[in-house]
Amino acid sequence: MLTMTFEHPVRRLSLLAAGGFAVLLLSSCATYHSLPLAHAAARAGTPARWNALAKAASELKHPLLKPLVITGTGGFSPDEIAVLAVVASPDLRALRDQRGLAQAQVIQAGILPNPQLGFSLDKPHGNSDPTLVTGRTLGLDWDVYSLLTRNNRMAAAKAAAKAVDLDVAWQEWQTAQAARLDAFRILSIQRQLPLARKIEHMLDDTTHILEVAAGQHEVTDSDVAAAVDSAQRARMDRQDLERQLRLERAQLNLILGVPVGENVPLKPAPAFPAFPAEEAGLATLLHGLTSRRLDLLALKAGYASQDAALRAEIKNQFPRFALGIHRGRDTSDIKSVGFSVSIELPLFDRNQAGVAAAEASRRQLFDEYTARVAQARAEVATIAADLDATNRQVAELRSTLPSYARLASSSTHAFLEHELNAPSEHEASIQLAQHLLDLDRLDESRIELAVALETVSARPLLNRDL
Repeated sequence: MLTMTFEHPVRRLSLLAAGGFAVLLLSSCATYHSLPLAHAAARAGTPARWNALAKAASELKHPLLKPLVITGTGGFSPDEIAVLAVVASPDLRALRDQRGLAQAQVIQAGILPNPQLGFSLDKPHGNSDPTLVTGRTLGLDWDVYSLLTRNNRMAAAKAAAKAVDLDVAWQEWQTAQAARLDAFRILSIQRQLPLARKIEHMLDDTTHILEVAAGQHEVTDSDVAAAVDSAQRARMDRQDLERQLRLERAQLNLILGVPVGENVPLKPAPAFPAFPAEEAGLATLLHGLTSRRLDLLALKAGYASQDAALRAEIKNQFPRFALGIHRGRDTSDIKSVGFSVSIELPLFDRNQAGVAAAEASRRQLFDEYTARVAQARAEVATIAADLDATNRQVAELRSTLPSYARLASSSTHAFLEHELNAPSEHEASIQLAQHLLDLDRLDESRIELAVALETVSARPLLNRDL
């Protein structure tokens, strides 16, 4: 049996304290947890849980998007789709992971370097002098130079984390607007499809009537060919609308993380939202643009981060230095206690490259911000002008709608009174349907421009009642 005894209680306590300190250090360390990619593949095929998403949408915190209470009754409105996209988008979930990295960099910037504990043992060898003893040296050193730049590094890391948060919020805003626009397009196409099918059906009917009449030599073959060509173009228009509907639904499913083939229920909008005239002024749209655009605010935060980094690099020109205390005993049994100071001599490296790189990066961010502001103003002005022109086109087209409606009504009445043949009655009805279809397409263009203007100006301009 092996028995260990401690001759000195102080030594025993020292060993226990050292063991406890070691356990404390190990307990504060992070541990590894696996995250297999198979989980990601399984998650990608999971349909969105609408109840959970609705709860998250009601608790959303975003600079531009307000939380919504979503019931899902009768489907989802475009505004509800926008908020759902923010909380459900797989791409945004991956993008938000950048915040964790930015916060880790903030933590890293505030951590001071660990002190260094050194111990050496010198045992006499090859010497028969009985007065010699084993020499020991214990030293504690700490690089205090990091204290000089700690505040600047912390400021740079915090500003960079803020820039990441704002950039993520800007991407969330764009994703929400893209999903909202997809919903509006789907509703618009659903309004256009019945008109396109009606036009196709009436042209097919007209073609059949003309083919019968051509067999009786009442019309020419060129009349039949023209009717066939019109019917074919109407069929292609209808097929193109159906293809656009499939693409828009697939795009919306991708944003929301919904499996392909599942149709997200949408509330039918009675009309597209109106664009408030008092909000459409260019001066109003441009006023405060730099304080609303989250990407510009992110660039401001990035510039502040780089400015703090430049200050840290300038301070890094000072010589590095470290302090230490030492206690030892040499082989002659002479005990000593002292301290040490080490200073770097900046003869060659005075951090010239670090300062130059930081200055160049700050200048690049300054120029990028200037260019982005000019680009944002130009986008707002261009889209506002396009929207104004489209609004005038819509007004002009609507002003002629009553005349087409009267012509179609009178043609139908004349047909019922046997005063007009079917092809002529179909022609008037087709003109009215085509006019309504053109008006719906212009409305779709108008809403696309309005959403685009809302996006680039970072202002909620549209009517949010739908």
